[in-house]
Amino acid sequence: MKRSRVGLVGVGVAALAGAAVGSDGEWRPARRPDPPAHVATAAPALLPAEVRVDAADPEPRWFPAAPRVEVATPLPPLPVPKPVPVAVPARPVQPIPPPRSSDSPVEPVRPMPKPTPPPGVLPAPRPETPPPADLPVAPPELMTPAGWAVPHQHAPFGSPPVRLGRDYPSFWDLLGGSVRDKAGPADGPPRGYVSAEYLLWWMRDLNVPVLGTTNTAGGLGFLGEPGTAPVLGPGEFLGSFRQGFRVRGGYWFGEHGSCAVDAGYFFLGRRTADTVLTSDRFPTITRPVFSPNPAPGGGVIGETGEAVTIPGLLTGSLSARAESELWGADVNLRKCLASGCDSRLTGFVGYRHLNLSESLTVTENINVVGAGAGLITVTDPVGTVVVVQDRFETRNEFHGGQLGLTYERRRGRLALDLRTSVALGVTHQELEIDGFQRRVRPGMAPMGFRGGLLAAGPNLGTFTRDRFSVVPEATVNLGYFLTPSLKAFVGYNVLYWTDVIRPGDQVDRVVDLTFVPNAPAVPPSGRNRPRPLFRQSDLLVTGVQFGLEYRW
Repeated sequence: MKRSRVGLVGVGVAALAGAAVGSDGEWRPARRPDPPAHVATAAPALLPAEVRVDAADPEPRWFPAAPRVEVATPLPPLPVPKPVPVAVPARPVQPIPPPRSSDSPVEPVRPMPKPTPPPGVLPAPRPETPPPADLPVAPPELMTPAGWAVPHQHAPFGSPPVRLGRDYPSFWDLLGGSVRDKAGPADGPPRGYVSAEYLLWWMRDLNVPVLGTTNTAGGLGFLGEPGTAPVLGPGEFLGSFRQGFRVRGGYWFGEHGSCAVDAGYFFLGRRTADTVLTSDRFPTITRPVFSPNPAPGGGVIGETGEAVTIPGLLTGSLSARAESELWGADVNLRKCLASGCDSRLTGFVGYRHLNLSESLTVTENINVVGAGAGLITVTDPVGTVVVVQDRFETRNEFHGGQLGLTYERRRGRLALDLRTSVALGVTHQELEIDGFQRRVRPGMAPMGFRGGLLAAGPNLGTFTRDRFSVVPEATVNLGYFLTPSLKAFVGYNVLYWTDVIRPGDQVDRVVDLTFVPNAPAVPPSGRNRPRPLFRQSDLLVTGVQFGLEYRW
């Protein structure tokens, strides 16, 4: 009878739940109809409740309404059983046995045997676990240690190194802490960069032939004559030390900074050198030349010269001036070949230009103070002033394409930069030779003549030629980051340029005197000398540089 009553109560709850839902699917409070007069009032009905059949289904499901069942008489409450006290006998406390010594035998624990299926029966397959769903990636702000900048999204170059363990500290940690910790982390790779350098370079000096001699034994100063000694040349004349400036900049493109445009410009300031020899220091000064003209007694004249100062006859000076200037520029396209956390290897291809301009000028200033006698002939009267000048000017312009590699390595604040390239192209060589004489005799108008001594006749004018050249260059810089964006560095550079012309090498000492204005009358030699020589040489430029680089 009790079971039937409980079942009726459950049916009544379900009926109330179904009655709470209308025909349109909306929930409404259930209303209990008035019971008939002959039926006793039952216990208060329960409110309908929402019943969800499938938790995975977002739509609610309700049980259908059941017919209402009224209970004739209320059910009496079930009696609550009273607890019966139970006496528990006291147990004696067992002492804890002492631990066994290592000598006492210990019973090994035997593993439970794994159940094996009977022969011919395959084991039941294990249920496959569905793969876990992909979780969203945490933002970079949550994956960066506190106090560090968020890494850039383009490339890992410049990010702090990963330390897998601290059992073996680095060399910088032994010196008092991590250098990178002091420098601060880099916020991703730089996009733009510009550097400026102060150059202290050495360039292969300008060589000149013998341009002036003297004689201490009473001779005229011709080469090969006893007592003759050179006073101007041969050898180095200008000096090799140069100062200059170089600037380079570029910008990286692409999402990961894989391509860049790179350009640079450098120049070495104009270097000049002057030498003046006067009659106060050297009473005899001669400009030596070799004459192929026939001699009166047969053969050729050979070594001779033009007198500048002679005691009692001529006074004056002999001066020489040299100038040199070098500059260059290049434009490149760079491509990142490999990169790591703190290193990057790139290659570049582009255009390179070099320009070397030099000149050598030799000037005579002669004052006639006496009349000639014996072997010395002076055709100009006393008081005549004579100026003779020879000028040799060279220009080398290199145009070519270049290939190269750069390597950057960073360790905290320290940085190592390597750059090497080789350019192949054409050097356009231009040689300009000019000379003149100006004579001012007493009481007469100045007279001018084209041609000096070494610049006369066939070699006067401008001459050009093109030669194939190779220009390799290598640079190594060691830098220190003052800030994450500003780096100071010092380095060493080597530049080599093949096949250039320099003015001292273009002086032809073989001179047909018939081409020299106001020279003694001699038969012609039939040789067009002096002539443009176009002697080739190689240019070596090397030295150190100090600079600053800014990245952003």
